[in-house]
Amino acid sequence: MSATVAKRYVEAAGGIIYRLRKTASKESKSSNPNITNPNKDFGNVGSESNACNQVLNESNIELCLVYRPKYNDWSWPKGKNEANESHRHTAVREVGEETGYAVTLGPHIAQIEYPLENEGKKSSAKNGIKSSTKNGSQNNDQSEVIKRIHYWMMREISESDAIKRLPAFGPIKPAKPTEIGNVIWLTPEDARKKLTHDSDQLVLDAFLERIESGQANYKTLILVRHGKAESRKAWQGSEATRPITPLGSAASYALGRELACYAPNKIVSSPWKRCLETVDAFAKNSSINIEKVAELTEDFHEKNPKSTLNVLTSEIKNLIDATNDGNTTETTTETTTETTTVMCLHRPIIGTFFAHLRDISKPKANKRILSQKSPYMPTGSAVILHIVSSKKGPKIINIEKVLPIVY
Repeated sequence: MSATVAKRYVEAAGGIIYRLRKTASKESKSSNPNITNPNKDFGNVGSESNACNQVLNESNIELCLVYRPKYNDWSWPKGKNEANESHRHTAVREVGEETGYAVTLGPHIAQIEYPLENEGKKSSAKNGIKSSTKNGSQNNDQSEVIKRIHYWMMREISESDAIKRLPAFGPIKPAKPTEIGNVIWLTPEDARKKLTHDSDQLVLDAFLERIESGQANYKTLILVRHGKAESRKAWQGSEATRPITPLGSAASYALGRELACYAPNKIVSSPWKRCLETVDAFAKNSSINIEKVAELTEDFHEKNPKSTLNVLTSEIKNLIDATNDGNTTETTTETTTETTTVMCLHRPIIGTFFAHLRDISKPKANKRILSQKSPYMPTGSAVILHIVSSKKGPKIINIEKVLPIVY
């Protein structure tokens, strides 16, 4: 009887950047993409504002691949997590370093695993995609060190947005030519032929399933529960002035690194101090003004929960209208100015919002993430909601929980 092999995981993350295809050239190449402005060569056709205003599908998009000289392979951009770094932050940082493109995260695509000793070998492609929601059992015959990679859908952001978010996100250093030798954009069909590993093609399959189901033009709403606050009993002042604790402040600062992965351009908050303090550092680092909404206070919600809920539905409508003016079939040309919104809330209001959001979430797995019981979310955490327009109104297609890493 063979002994159980202990396993150690090497965590990594990356993504598939997609954009509207440049029809003038089937394949665009750059031998050293990190030296020049990447948007310059492609006319900025892949900027998030442009991509969001098109009806995107497999026939009119192109995807970004990288060539790794060390392994002589073509793959999706990705890299290993640094110490105290989340998979989300790793994905945005590594893709930025390897491709030269500033990106924002969309829905999670897939998680794959393979023995680290097979890195770069075609044999590693035999390993399938592991569900991001199930742990699953591992094969005892696998190598002791397993590489686990998370992939997200990604879109480019403008150079100005990239510069604005840099203080909140942190530095992104270009990869060395010995690490990444080339970056190209290909149609999905040509990308499948170019990819070296079958596992990358499985990630492509999962990505295209989302594209073909109409998820390309998602918008992002991020709900944040304020950081840990001073206790009601200990605080001698008013509820409106009750602040967050030093621990809450640390978590709020750490959460800013996660929020930056989505490049928000709008922040809405209760005007009470504990909410404002939770998003203040991120807002300042990102040069975003906080919109204070009285309807989001606990007192207002207690008296008129319907008006508080209207704030949520209005924000969702604004996001959807910015994409396609409410039309899911016709291509639009208006300029998108708001694609990701952050809302900082109190616990009772989150319960009211979650009840509504469960009704517009598909599939059922998403509904279960939105707890029906108080406290709904840990203090200082966030829930990422990716939303698209449908004939029956806004629909949530992907939900992720985000916990800040405090160290």
